Amino acid sequence: MRPSDVRGTLCVVTILLMLISSTMLALVPVTEAEARSNHSGTTNVEQFGSGFDETIIADAGDSLNVPRDLEFHPNPSRAGELWVINRATDSMTIIFDAGEASQSTMNRKDRYGNHFMEEVSAFAFGQDHSEFDYIFASAQETRNTYNGQQPPNNFMGPALWPSSLSHFAMENQQPGGRLGSHLDMLHESPNGMGIAHDSDNAYWYNDGYYGELVYYDFHDDHNTGGEDHDDGVVRRYTEITPTRRAGVPGHMVLDKANGILYIADTGAGRVLWVNTDDPTTTTTDIMGSSTQKDSELAEYSEITDVEWGVLVSSLSSPSGIALRDDTLFVSQNGNGKISAYELANDGKSATHMQTVDTNANSIMGLEVGPGDKLWYADSGLNRVIRIAPFPDADIDGIRDSLDDCPMTYGTSTEDRLGCPDTDDDGWSDDGDAFAFDITQWADGDSDGYGDNPAPANAPDGCPDVWGNSTLDSLGCLDGDGDGWSEASDPYPNDKLLWSDDDGDGYADQSGTDLSDDCPGVAGASIEDRLGCIDTDGDGWSDEADYYPADAERHVKSNLPMIVLIAAIVAGTATLLILRRRSRRTASHALGQPPSAPPPAPAAVQQAPPRPAGGLPPGWTEEQWEYYGQEWLDDDN
Repeated sequence: MRPSDVRGTLCVVTILLMLISSTMLALVPVTEAEARSNHSGTTNVEQFGSGFDETIIADAGDSLNVPRDLEFHPNPSRAGELWVINRATDSMTIIFDAGEASQSTMNRKDRYGNHFMEEVSAFAFGQDHSEFDYIFASAQETRNTYNGQQPPNNFMGPALWPSSLSHFAMENQQPGGRLGSHLDMLHESPNGMGIAHDSDNAYWYNDGYYGELVYYDFHDDHNTGGEDHDDGVVRRYTEITPTRRAGVPGHMVLDKANGILYIADTGAGRVLWVNTDDPTTTTTDIMGSSTQKDSELAEYSEITDVEWGVLVSSLSSPSGIALRDDTLFVSQNGNGKISAYELANDGKSATHMQTVDTNANSIMGLEVGPGDKLWYADSGLNRVIRIAPFPDADIDGIRDSLDDCPMTYGTSTEDRLGCPDTDDDGWSDDGDAFAFDITQWADGDSDGYGDNPAPANAPDGCPDVWGNSTLDSLGCLDGDGDGWSEASDPYPNDKLLWSDDDGDGYADQSGTDLSDDCPGVAGASIEDRLGCIDTDGDGWSDEADYYPADAERHVKSNLPMIVLIAAIVAGTATLLILRRRSRRTASHALGQPPSAPPPAPAAVQQAPPRPAGGLPPGWTEEQWEYYGQEWLDDDN
């Protein structure tokens, strides 16, 4: 007898499992949705916007040849005039109306540039001049070899130049006369890597040869082509030690509002700050030092105990540097990135705001130009590039003209651009069948299971066919609704049965007329139990078959018991007879008349005649003796 309640128990368990599974699947998207809704977007820097275009303003066709620094001319009457300095040609490329339809360019190279602008690395506009317009100073990354024509002698330092187009690279260009159009030069710093204007004719200088910060004050210029340096002031800040990386300038900029100087420490991957207004410094006269190359100087001294620190670290060869209000921009030569930092009120610390990638090959000088747009020099590709944020109303990084949801922030990229994408899988919520599951987005057969295979969540085992299976595989046909797909269900029309692991045709599930009583072993028994081993094939399981190897019989014979009972009965009868005889003999001896004789014993059971063909198969002589007559009667 099979327990009838097993069937109901299995149904309850199956339903509970399905409910638990569905509940767990439902919990995942809820969690992801909450995490996504709490996500805050990045605040974009004005110069970067949510995205930007990079426009080539000038290239090698404009005589750019290893450009390393750039600045817009400070004279309002020359607005839009961009100056770009070239290391390979010791020259200056001037771009008029930069970025406008009326743009034009010219290249200026002083005849004596092989000394005064040799291997130029940086320049900075300084004070306005009644004759020379704004004066600028340049730094030269060289030990003074006159472009390789002579051995280095370290007689090198910053040079002063006019920006008036009637003077720069125009005056004293004939050999044998005054030394070109430069206005002044001081010579205590070979391998100059950066320069920044302080005030008047005073500049800060990144000395790459000695690895020190140096202050240069030219005082009065000596006019174009002159050689008078006797009013020059040179102060070496020996505690400030930026690290040179050959070929990559370490540009500088001074915040004149608070006197904080920022230095791109290229070799050390950091930005330094120096308090140039620190009143507590110590000054030591070092006139006559081995580093002094100019015999005629008004002052040559060492400055110590200045306040300084590290503003930013872990940068990849920082080079260009630019300041706009309280935002400091730094270009990273090592990876082509530009980073923006918000400066603290005192300028001595900063908070990272945003870092963007550019298409630069070897980014160097940075400049904030007209309209607060960023410009940079790409030394590797001989280009000047302008960065301009593109229109992006929802600030999602996709220009409005390409954005499929221009008024709604979104990150989708696959089916549509710039639309909401809750799970960040690239597919918009409107085009995502699983908007809360990053691993799935398509459901071609609309059965609720995703088309992406494992390890994606809940993959559809039959993605091209609608299905409702949930146990062996998801989303395949399951006609009886038991959770098992028809492909693996040997009982596709019976929801109570779904497996036959031993393959004997009887189900592993209990409680039905087809349930296997031995589900772990293949068997053919059908009489006493289903699907158990039946060696002799008589239908009876070996466990219940007294003759498991004999297909003709299966029940144990009762003949020995019958014989035993007959012997007991016979023995008992014999004993009674003997007792009676004993009593008669005793009575006769006493003169009593004998009792009646005992009845004759019953006739002994005789076997019936055997059938003509002999005993029936499997019968013994004892069986035939006692049951043969019944067999003959039934046979007739």
